[in-house]
Amino acid sequence: MGTNQHAETPPVRRFAAELRRLRITAGEPQVKTIASRAQCSPATVSEVLNGHRLASETVTRRLVAALGGDWAHWGGLWRAAKTELDELRRDTPDASREPRASGTGPDLSEAFRNTSRTEMVCYPNPPAFYTAVADHIRAARSEIRLTYVRLHPPTQWGSTEPSSYYDTVLQWARDNSAECASVRRIIGVPERKGVPKATYFEWLRQHQEEVKDLYTYEARVMPWSASCAWYNMGLIDDTVTFLSFSGAGRRQLTGFSVDNPQFLAYFADSFDQAWGALEPLETYVTRHSTPTPHKGH
Repeated sequence: MGTNQHAETPPVRRFAAELRRLRITAGEPQVKTIASRAQCSPATVSEVLNGHRLASETVTRRLVAALGGDWAHWGGLWRAAKTELDELRRDTPDASREPRASGTGPDLSEAFRNTSRTEMVCYPNPPAFYTAVADHIRAARSEIRLTYVRLHPPTQWGSTEPSSYYDTVLQWARDNSAECASVRRIIGVPERKGVPKATYFEWLRQHQEEVKDLYTYEARVMPWSASCAWYNMGLIDDTVTFLSFSGAGRRQLTGFSVDNPQFLAYFADSFDQAWGALEPLETYVTRHSTPTPHKGH
């Protein structure tokens, strides 16, 4: 994996400086001691404390707890740094991206007009779509953002390619756990009157158990009424966008990909705004696993 081009940027350095102050307040424990308490590698602790990376929310929460910090305070600092870093990723010019005016959103019409920088691929069937997404994920450098908003959980896919794609996402997270990498997934859970669909919730419980120690991977839950069709997105690093649209059946799906930074920036803005407002998977599962007390007469 290559190094993150945004490592050691101002928001990362500032956050690291605050963490180092917290470490001093905690009595300056050794890196290996912090790593043991936070259940992560010493290399990760060293990178975060020295401002070489901004760790995921899960890892940062564990580091703060290991140093005796209050997440009610530190969570705000982390979200501010992450927001600034996301904006920096989108606004910093590079070889594949043209700068845009400050405060303006990406112009999708311009992105499509400039065909020299845009590659759109339509996939003939679901297996071809899932295979293409999995191939791009294996080649990802540092960041993957995904949504899963469907009527049925992944365990009911019933075919090889979707299952392989699902496994590829988690394997990438495992393989890159020591890198400056992040997988974030928004899971749309069908609810009725605030109660999640039983089969879906059972999968959520299993999924939460499966990824609870996978620090590169984070998921948040978006309740939805399941009264209409939904689209799903996969954003790979800062260039390739995958979009899929579900049909009436469990296996019906159409999809395409667009290789264009401006196009991705539009959906990245939407994803990041939604992410900040949603409940972490672990919190959602815990809340719905706790029986609601009945009021006495």
